[in-house]
Amino acid sequence: MDKGFRISYVVEAEQSMSVRVYNIGHERCKSNQKWGPGVRNFYLLHHVISGKGYYIAEGKQYDITAGSTFIIYPDTNITYYADKDDPWEYYWVGFIGNDARLILDMTLFSPKNHVVNLEVSIKLKEILTKIMESRGRDECYKVKMSGYLMLALSLFIKKDKESINNLSALYCKKAAEYIAYNYYRAISIKDIADYIRISRSQLYRVFLQCFNKSPIQFITEYRIEQALRLLKNSNLSINEIAYSVGFDDNLYFSRVFKKITGNSPSGYRKN
Repeated sequence: MDKGFRISYVVEAEQSMSVRVYNIGHERCKSNQKWGPGVRNFYLLHHVISGKGYYIAEGKQYDITAGSTFIIYPDTNITYYADKDDPWEYYWVGFIGNDARLILDMTLFSPKNHVVNLEVSIKLKEILTKIMESRGRDECYKVKMSGYLMLALSLFIKKDKESINNLSALYCKKAAEYIAYNYYRAISIKDIADYIRISRSQLYRVFLQCFNKSPIQFITEYRIEQALRLLKNSNLSINEIAYSVGFDDNLYFSRVFKKITGNSPSGYRKN
C-alpha cells in the first residue's frame, strides 16, 4: 500500500503585507486520511491533482475529484478526508493579509461556494510548485512567494465588471468607516489611502465611482452632517461644535456650513 508522502513549509508571517503566504505543501494522502472537524485561523487553498476526497464546511459536503480546487475560510468549522480506495494528492497554500478577503471576494470562491472546477490544473500546479521553490526566510523570498500566490489567485478572478465594482464598493466601505471613526480629528487623504492600502489616485477614482464625489467632499459633508446633529441635539457652542467635527477655525467652519446647507450654524439652530 502507498504510505503517502508530505512536503510542507511554514513561513514566519509576523510582518504585514497585503497578502502573504503562511504555509505551502504537497501531499499524497493515505486511505481515509482526515483533518478535522476543526477551524483554521488563516485562508487555505487546496488543489487536487489526482484521486478523490471529501470536504465538509459548516455541514455541507463537497465531493472532490482531480482538477478541483477548494478554499478553507478562517474560523469555519471544516473536515476533509481522502477517499478510501482512491485517496487524493494535492498541493496547498495557506495565506493571510489585510487584503486576502478583498481579493477572494473578486474570485469565484465565496463563503457559500468553497469549491471551483476550472481548466487551470496544469498552470496552477506550476505556480504552486514555484511558491515551494521560492521558499526562504529572507524578505526577498517572502515577497516572491506572495507574488506567485497573487498569480495563483488571479486564475480564479471573475472576468466581469461586477467583480471590479464589488472591490470598489469594499474599498469605499472601509474608507467611509475610517472617516466615521476619525472625522473629528485632522485626517488626510493619505491617511485613508494608507488604511485601505491603495494609492491616493485610486482612492479618488473609487470615491467618484461609489459616491460621485471626491474624498475631500465626502469628509467635509460628513462633518457638516455631524454638526447638524449636534446643533439640533446639544447645547454646545458653535465654536465647540466646529472643533468637535474637525474644524480648527470657527469662521471657516461657518463658511463651509453655509455653503453646504444654505444657512449659518446659528441660523440653523434658531430655526
